[in-house]
Parts: sequence; structure tokens; C-alpha cells
Amino acid sequence: MMMLKTLLFGLLSSCALLAADAKTVEAVKSADRAWADATVKGDAAALQNLLAGDLTYTHSNGETDTKKIYVDNLAGARKYHRIEYESLDARLYANGDAAVVTAVGRFETSQKGGPVNAAHLRFIHVWIHQKGRWQLVAHQSLRLPN
Repeated sequence: MMMLKTLLFGLLSSCALLAADAKTVEAVKSADRAWADATVKGDAAALQNLLAGDLTYTHSNGETDTKKIYVDNLAGARKYHRIEYESLDARLYANGDAAVVTAVGRFETSQKGGPVNAAHLRFIHVWIHQKGRWQLVAHQSLRLPN
């Protein structure tokens, strides 16, 4: 009887952990969608909370921005007109305090008021749970055929 109770407790604990992980994965995906929304809107205040201070943001052309450069560029040098996800997956690490997001999306951007350019991108985001919220610490993307 004691062994049955131990087994049932173990199963219930496992189910609770799986539910907690699923909730955390959804929180990470929500943070990623919030990044896309704030980026398209050029919402510097929202990005200040979503982006870690030591962000490394590597564009598909190899150009790498810090948090300050990324946010400052949204005020005129670079405009994101659209970010639309085709896929979005997240995996948790470090006891649920780190996550890797892999995604594919359609982006539309312009540089310094120029024409809008479409890009089909595969990208990876690394998120860390710190300061009570999820913050993006790394972005890297590569171009896919349109």
C-alpha cells in the first residue's frame, strides 16, 4: 500500500511539473509575440522591459546590434512593418529559467524611409527569466527563400 501511494504521488508530481512547464512555455511564446508587436510598433518602452541589457541582436545580413542600437534604430534608421510567425516553438532549460525559441516568419522592413523589403526568416531567440520577467538576450536570423 505504501508503494502504491509513493507511485501515485510520483505520477501526480510529474503531471504538475508538466503542467507548469507548459505554462512556462506559453509565457515564453507570449514574450516572443510581445517582442514582435513592440518591434513593429517601435515601442521603445515595451522593448526596454523585453530586452536584456546585454542583448546581442544579429540580423540576417550579419550586422549585430546591442540593445541600445536596436531600440534607437527603430526610431528612424530601421522600420519593421510586419512580423508574422509561420511557426513558433520553445524549449526550456536551466530549471525553467532559460528558453530557446525557434521560429520562422515573414518580415517586412525598410531602411531610412526607403522601400519596404520582404524577408522570409528562420530565427532563434534565447530568453532568460530575470527581474521577474522574460527577457530576450540573443537573436540570430537567416534568410530563407521567399
